[in-house]
Amino acid sequence: MIELKNIKKVFQTKEGTLTAVNHVDLSIEDGEIYGIVGYSGAGKSTLVRMFNGLEIPTKGTVTVDGHVISELKGKNLRKERQKIGMIFQHFNLLWSRTVMENVLFPLEIAGIPKAKRQAKAKELLGLVGLEGKEQAYPSQLSGGQKQRVGIARALANEPTLLLCDEATSALDPQTTDEVLDLLVAINKRLNLTIVLITHEMHVVRKICNKVAVMDDGRVVESGEVLEVFKKPQQDITKRFIRQDANPDSGETDDVLEEMLVEYPEGKLIHLVFEEEQVRMPVISRIVREYNVELNIIQGNIQQAKKGSIGSLYVQLTGDPLSISQAIEQLDQMKVGVEVIEHVVES
Repeated sequence: MIELKNIKKVFQTKEGTLTAVNHVDLSIEDGEIYGIVGYSGAGKSTLVRMFNGLEIPTKGTVTVDGHVISELKGKNLRKERQKIGMIFQHFNLLWSRTVMENVLFPLEIAGIPKAKRQAKAKELLGLVGLEGKEQAYPSQLSGGQKQRVGIARALANEPTLLLCDEATSALDPQTTDEVLDLLVAINKRLNLTIVLITHEMHVVRKICNKVAVMDDGRVVESGEVLEVFKKPQQDITKRFIRQDANPDSGETDDVLEEMLVEYPEGKLIHLVFEEEQVRMPVISRIVREYNVELNIIQGNIQQAKKGSIGSLYVQLTGDPLSISQAIEQLDQMKVGVEVIEHVVES
């Protein structure tokens, strides 16, 4: 269990006081894959560095497996850090060392006997799919392979927690998916708690159990991933979800804005379907039963950790009472319904 209570982090800069993290409370269960998402400057990287004591909160406590990390120092802090692995956006490998030597490095520091650390490093490289690359140097590897080395190295001391700070941001989409699949496999095999810091909602949707959305140093929304996707409460969350559902969301935004102006009597709706609803004739039923006209603007189906998520932007026109009844029926059918009153800027 990881618990962050009333975390605040203030930096003193030449321009004055900067509050990077402001009154954050989080609880993360053992074995979860937990996503923390936010745009640049939201405070997410500062927050994750408090999990292993690289940053000390100005106020509040960080507790990992019963140990208050924010109060530990010296030898005691170093001991707890060995239980926390970390991987980074730019890999942070030792370029003068081979793949095997990079994975051996933390084991050498920990004083593990040579034969044991050689066996452990070989096992970890097998786990991340790098057999045959032991004597290669980082410069000879692809981005995905470099990140696999980083993951193997982070697992060397058998941590109970793995921190991933924008670990897929430097990778292409296919390689990103491969690394995410690897993290899921490691999570299942080792029952390892994973905390992902990212600005990519795709990453959260694909592998996380829960998500916290950060903005201006605060957690503005959190919960089960599917619930957040179905019923986002904050504008920033809606923006993340829309960008994930449609990478060219700017074009969709233009259409939505036009429709809000040209058809004020209708309703623009964003519908989110879970696994079961994706396979149901929801739209045809609504049109037939409530005698409304429906114009599909944009839609797709994406995979999430717990099944498919369908996203559909539609315009409903017709009798206002019928439209209201149709929206109510959609909600009763457990479809996520967001009535769009204005377009959130991307």
